[in-house]
Amino acid sequence: MKKYILLILAILFPIIIIVVYYAMYNIAGDNSACTFKSATGLECPGCGGQRSLHFLLHGDVLQAIRYNVFFVVAGPFLAYFYYLAVRVYILGQEKYLKSFMFKPWFGYTLLITVICFFILRNIPVWPFTYLAPPQ
Repeated sequence: MKKYILLILAILFPIIIIVVYYAMYNIAGDNSACTFKSATGLECPGCGGQRSLHFLLHGDVLQAIRYNVFFVVAGPFLAYFYYLAVRVYILGQEKYLKSFMFKPWFGYTLLITVICFFILRNIPVWPFTYLAPPQ
């Protein structure tokens, strides 16, 4: 019985987060600014992620990609990892535990990708300007 309650909570958790986010976004408007961008003037890898999520929730995938392509591409992977975490840690299905054992090259590749995205989106020359969120 406890396992089913945890499973229901695991399913409801992302839904509640999205509903709360959506309510907060509509109350606050689009006035939130990135602290890193305010301090340095550079776009961090997460800049535009909030607006990207907003447009994804409204079904506008192209506009979401325009604000933060990295967030849109990483979203399905994060959802899959969340699914695996629920299978392993809540349902106790140990066979999925191997899915969490990443090779060192995966971490290095992810780190290099984030750094490259950070550098490229701050180059003020076409075509790199498409990686930065619209002003």
